[in-house]
Amino acid sequence: MMTITIRLSAIILALVLLSPVASAADTPLSLTTGMREPWTTEHRDGFTDLLIEALAKRTGVAMTLSVNPAAARAISLTNDGIDDGLAARIGGLEKDYPNLVQVPEPIFVNDFVACTNAATPLIRTWADLAPFSVAHIIGWQIFERNLPSVRELTTSRDSRQLVQLLQNARADIILHERWQALWQARQLNHSLTVQEPPLAQVPMYLYLHKRHAALVPILSAELVAMKADGSHKSLQDKAFSHILPDR
Repeated sequence: MMTITIRLSAIILALVLLSPVASAADTPLSLTTGMREPWTTEHRDGFTDLLIEALAKRTGVAMTLSVNPAAARAISLTNDGIDDGLAARIGGLEKDYPNLVQVPEPIFVNDFVACTNAATPLIRTWADLAPFSVAHIIGWQIFERNLPSVRELTTSRDSRQLVQLLQNARADIILHERWQALWQARQLNHSLTVQEPPLAQVPMYLYLHKRHAALVPILSAELVAMKADGSHKSLQDKAFSHILPDR
């Protein structure tokens, strides 16, 4: 009888060790993101850095986060199973990448905004941009797809160059993601106005390779819990409060 019990215990232990959750806890999931400061930083205190760290602690699922700015390449690496997951990506990638499983609860919502040097001109809709000189980063499809015909259009290669166009009065309005615009303006010691409301708001998600699909409901439920208990908001405050414009 004791021999049977020992054998059953050994089988149960083996099954536990081979389960996706247990293996993920033992071997950190390698996640990549394409978003830099202030979402990820070299000091690991960007919002996405902090969120992944908190999720790992709360779920017991070890995770690492690195930056891969080559979006198509990063997605393909996860779809091929070389990396374990993606952080801060738009919804629906699984339609084109069948090995990806989206975590249903968004990790945050990206605000795509118009920024000006002063409170005016007032920009409330895409149509309001038409009379002005406008700039955005080349390749950002949310702007390329929605921007009306404007008086003058300039494209920049990165966030720094984009904010410098506004700083040097070479554009009336720049279009960017809220927190990257504010962070870069802070680095350049330039005060800008973020027009409200955002021109567009896009939920951003985590994805895992399908071999880790068992972890998806765990991570989704924990994201819901973090938003309910205020810890998600606390991480936002920690990551973003120091780059808000001085009042």
